[in-house]
Amino acid sequence: MSEYTAIIPVAGKGVRLLPYTEHCPKTMLSVGGKPIIAHILQQIESCGIRRVVFVVGYKKDVLIDYIRAQYPHLETVFVEQKEPKGLGHAVYLAKEVVQGPCFIVLGDTIIDGDLRPLVQCGQNAVGVKTVQDPRRFGVVEMKDGLICRFEEKPEHPKSNLALIGAYSFLDSAQLFSCLQEVIASGKTVKNEIQLTDALSCMLRRGLSIIPVPMKDWFDCGTIEIMLQTNRVLLDRHAHLPQKFLQNNKIIAPCWLDDTAEIDGCTLGPYVSVAHGAKLKNCELKDAIVSQDTCLTDTKREHAILDKYCK
Repeated sequence: MSEYTAIIPVAGKGVRLLPYTEHCPKTMLSVGGKPIIAHILQQIESCGIRRVVFVVGYKKDVLIDYIRAQYPHLETVFVEQKEPKGLGHAVYLAKEVVQGPCFIVLGDTIIDGDLRPLVQCGQNAVGVKTVQDPRRFGVVEMKDGLICRFEEKPEHPKSNLALIGAYSFLDSAQLFSCLQEVIASGKTVKNEIQLTDALSCMLRRGLSIIPVPMKDWFDCGTIEIMLQTNRVLLDRHAHLPQKFLQNNKIIAPCWLDDTAEIDGCTLGPYVSVAHGAKLKNCELKDAIVSQDTCLTDTKREHAILDKYCK
């Protein structure tokens, strides 16, 4: 079996996450103790994938510097999306640097579950989950165990099975050919080229795509959802080094990075502190402290704190 290449679209600005995205792309925002992109790459590596193509755009240098510093063991390629023309367009830009099987994961989505079934099933596959309001998502319709139809954010959905933002294809050439057909047709949704239209094209060509149920996923597109995701991740994956118990009051669950400096603080419940942060005499609850943030005499609840936003 040929080795998979991962494609991660990370070009978006993240307008709904301003002012936190004023200085970095949204995939570099911290949640659960580390940047969103670190959660994604952890899962990609668990699938045995070692080659990753990033489709970059807004504040691309911040992401590129981080990836090169933290993941020198990966084979990484960076392709720029200069205009925000949608997810389908972003994936299509990887055409010249991807051959064989590919695995696509959205750059602002954290999936809490095992992604290996998507790349080890031996078929074209998409991750799915039943949701209460499918109108906000790409939706799939089923027939005889296979997907028979895709629809992007339908006003009147015929299914409550939503795409979670993870896709696996045995032959990327088939996907790129369908994306090229969609682009040539001029079809867009809200002026964006949709990946779901390319998936529909694959179905029309007689290619089968199977659904793979996933446990949970978090589309970290708003501040409220990021804080909610932080709480869920800490409930499941807390991390509390012993050294922080000596001169602080820590109320579980929390995630405290080993490189942080914390002195005289009361933290928790539901506080994550990322790499390089320095806290002194702070009282935080239900909060995200991003990487390299320095805080003194700060009392906050239900908040995201970074080195730029005071």
